[in-house]
Amino acid sequence: MTQQELPNGMTVHGLNRNETEYLYKEIFEDEVYTPGDGFGFPERPVVFDVGANIGMFALFMAAKFPEARIFSFEPVPRTFDALQKNAAGVPNVSVFNMALGDAAQTRELTFYPQYSMMSGFDADPEVDRALVKSYIGNIAETLDEDRRDLLLEEADELIGERFDTVERVPVRIDRLETVAADLGIDRIDFLKIDVEGFEVKVLEGIGDALWARIGRAAVEVEDDNGELAVVTKLFAEHGMETVVEQPAEYRGTSVHTVFAVRPAGVAP
Repeated sequence: MTQQELPNGMTVHGLNRNETEYLYKEIFEDEVYTPGDGFGFPERPVVFDVGANIGMFALFMAAKFPEARIFSFEPVPRTFDALQKNAAGVPNVSVFNMALGDAAQTRELTFYPQYSMMSGFDADPEVDRALVKSYIGNIAETLDEDRRDLLLEEADELIGERFDTVERVPVRIDRLETVAADLGIDRIDFLKIDVEGFEVKVLEGIGDALWARIGRAAVEVEDDNGELAVVTKLFAEHGMETVVEQPAEYRGTSVHTVFAVRPAGVAP
């Protein structure tokens, strides 16, 4: 485990420095989970962070909304250890070593110790290598010729090393509606989901009563087999409007972000 200071002065624990730096840029600088029209929160908003990794989004939200109640879920024990350390000094963040899905069960997850962000229940090293290579290629297009060539030359070696080590980790899964009920939560003002291909299962575990009490959401979707259509349909069926975006660096890949909002809001 590493420990490093971020550009904003925060000190965090992580699994490796490069990954921590990427997460900081994505969440604090690029604000990839922030809706285009802002959060529009009530007082003391409830935030569910599903697929928390080391907790960068929880730290972002806790800094932005000190009165928020933030619940972060990360199933991999090693990653959860970093999350727990990072949340230790943040009183409004609660952390849970588990996954959320459509049914209570224990299931094996593919964990990449050198690339924890790509870990998932249906992870495939070859598919994940190709996705990261496309991402790097898109980044390279924004560079001058010399830097572009250098990055592309180093990419294959970098990608290969990151996916060489694979671990199978049994993790606990429960339905989101069950966990929310156990916590005494009857509304979610912002639901963030980034679970590497398991997003449909998470949404299928919400339940009709809780669906009606969700105000906004941001979901990363891997559209390999029609998942994007399923996700947008689920939101529409439960009274939420969606906007689909694809960051430039993911152009030509299956990765999209779905932002959803309940136009009338959620009653107090």
